[in-house]
Amino acid sequence: MHKGRSGISAQTMARGFAILSVASIAVKVLSLLFVPILRKLMGGSAGYQVYTSANQIYAFVYVIATAGLPVAISKSVTEFLSLGDRKSAGRSFRLSRTLLASMGILLTIVLILFSKMIARASGYEEAWLGIVVIAPNLLVCAILSAYRGYLQGLKNMTPTAVSQVIEQIVHLLVAIVAVLILRNKGLMWAVAGASFGTVAGSLTALAIVIYYYLKSGTPALAEGVEEKHVNYPTSYYLKMIARYSIPITLSAAIQYGGTIIDVFIVKSRLIASGLSDYEAASMHGDLSCARQLINVPTALVTALCVSVLPVIAGLHAEGKKEEAEKKAQESFKLCFIAAVPCAVAMTVFASQIYGVLDFDMPLIMTTMALSVVFMGIVHLQSSIMQSVNLLYQSMIFVGVGVLLKAILNYILIGIPGLNIYGAVISTYVSYIVPMVLNAIVLIRRRAMKLDMFQPLLYPTIASTVMLIPSFPAYFLLHFILKFTDPYVSNLIAFGIAAVIAVVTYYITMRLTGGLTRSDLESISPKLARKLKL
Repeated sequence: MHKGRSGISAQTMARGFAILSVASIAVKVLSLLFVPILRKLMGGSAGYQVYTSANQIYAFVYVIATAGLPVAISKSVTEFLSLGDRKSAGRSFRLSRTLLASMGILLTIVLILFSKMIARASGYEEAWLGIVVIAPNLLVCAILSAYRGYLQGLKNMTPTAVSQVIEQIVHLLVAIVAVLILRNKGLMWAVAGASFGTVAGSLTALAIVIYYYLKSGTPALAEGVEEKHVNYPTSYYLKMIARYSIPITLSAAIQYGGTIIDVFIVKSRLIASGLSDYEAASMHGDLSCARQLINVPTALVTALCVSVLPVIAGLHAEGKKEEAEKKAQESFKLCFIAAVPCAVAMTVFASQIYGVLDFDMPLIMTTMALSVVFMGIVHLQSSIMQSVNLLYQSMIFVGVGVLLKAILNYILIGIPGLNIYGAVISTYVSYIVPMVLNAIVLIRRRAMKLDMFQPLLYPTIASTVMLIPSFPAYFLLHFILKFTDPYVSNLIAFGIAAVIAVVTYYITMRLTGGLTRSDLESISPKLARKLKL
C-alpha cells in the first residue's frame, strides 16, 4: 500500500480545536486591546462606529466571497482522501482556488464602485473611503481562505492558527501607524488608515499559508486506506463544489446578515426612540464594543467548528455513523467546557472588564453574555449538519433566526424604555429558534441523538463554583489597592481574580469528572503529563 509523504501530519479533532482555540483567543485579545486605542484616536464611540460600519459592510461581502468554498474544499479534500483518491483531492482544491480568486476580483470591483452608495445607506457616509481601501482585501482573503481550507481538509490546523496570529499583529501595528499619520486629515482618512492595516495583515497571512502549502507535500492516506484514482470530468468537481459551497455560503451570508441589519437599522431606530444623532451613534458604538467582547469566547466555538467538520465529514463518507455521532457529542462537550465559564465570567465581571478596556455601558455585555452559549450550540449544530449533508436545512433555520431578529430589532429598539437593549432581546431569539429546529432535524433526518444538556451540567456547576472565591477576592484586592490609581487597582484586582477563577474552574471540573484524563490527552498528551494526570 502506497501511503505517500506529507510535510504536515493530521491532528485529532480535540488537538485541532486546542491549536485553533489558542490562536483565536490570542487574535481576539489583540483585537480587544486595539479597540480602546482606536476609539481614542477616532474621538470616542461615535467615530469608532464609522470604522466599524465600514468593516462590517466589507465583512458581509467577504463572507459571500469566502464562506462556502473553503468549507467545500475542506470537506471534499477530506472525503477524497478517505476514499484513497489523492489526485482528486488536489484537483478539487486547485479548481476551487481559481473560482475563489475570480470571485474575489469581481466583488472587489463591485464594492469599490458602490462604496459611496453603501456608506450613505448605512448612515455613516464618512465610511466610504475605508470601504474602498479595504475592498482589495476580498481578493487576498479569497485566495488565503482557499489554502486554509485545503490544509484544514488535511486535518492540520497549525497553518491557520499561525497565520491568524501573525495576521492580527501586522494588522494592528500597521493600522495604528496609519491612523496616527492620517487622522489630522479627518475621520474619513483615519478610517481608511485603519482599513489599510487589515489588507497588510491579510497579505502577510497569505504568504505564511502558501509556505505551509508548499511544505505539506503529498498528503498521506490513513492506515488501511488503499490508493486509487477515478478520472472525474471537470463538471463533476464543479457540481460537487456547488453542492457544498452554495448552501454554506447562503447560510453564512444570512447569518452575518444579522450584523448588517444592525448597521442599517440600529442607529435609525435609536433616533426614532428619542435619541440625538450623536447619542444614537455612540450607543451603537457601545453595542459594537460589546459584540467584540462576545467574539472572544465565540472564537473558541468557531475553532471547534473548523476542527469538527473535516472529522465528521470523513467518518460520514466512510459510513461510520456511530463514530460520527460520538465525535459530534464530544464536540458539544468541548464547546461547553470553553463557552460556559466565559459567558458566566462576562456576565458577572462585566464592569471590571469594561474598566480594563475603557469601554462604556457594561450592562449591554451583562445582558448579552449568555448568548455565547446559544450561539455556540447553533454554530456547532450547523457545522455538524454541513458535515452530514444537511446543508439547506441549516441555511433555512439560520434565515428564520435572522428574519426574526430584523423584525424584533425594528420594533423593540424604537421603544424608548428599551432602545439598545431591544437588540439584546432579538439576539437571543435569533439563536434559540434555530437551535430548536436544528435539534429536531438532526434527530429525524440523521437519527443523531445528541445530548446537548448533559455536557452542559458540569461546566455550569464549575462556573458557579469559580465565582465563590474569585468575586470576593476582586473586591478585597480592590479595597487593599484603593489608594493607587483606579485603573491600576482594577487591572491588578481583576487579573488576580481571573487567575483564581480559572484555577478553581479547572479543579472543580477535574473533581466532578467534567474534565477527564482522556479529554486532556486528546488535546495535549504533553500537558496531561505535566499536570501528572
